[in-house]
Amino acid sequence: MWWHTGNEHGAFAARGVHGQTIYIDPKAEMVLVRFASYPVAANGANDPTSLPAYHAVAKYLLTKP
Repeated sequence: MWWHTGNEHGAFAARGVHGQTIYIDPKAEMVLVRFASYPVAANGANDPTSLPAYHAVAKYLLTKP
């Protein structure tokens, strides 16, 4: 399934079980792919750390020339 983050970059993600993710940030022109086997199948278990980390990488990329 595809999920919209609602953040200021208009990022969205395809998300699977156990933390697998394709995170797309159009503003930063970034595609992040995460292969994972997190012990808990629900994304809610790793979202509090993963989603802010992906957004932080995108913001960092926007500061580079």
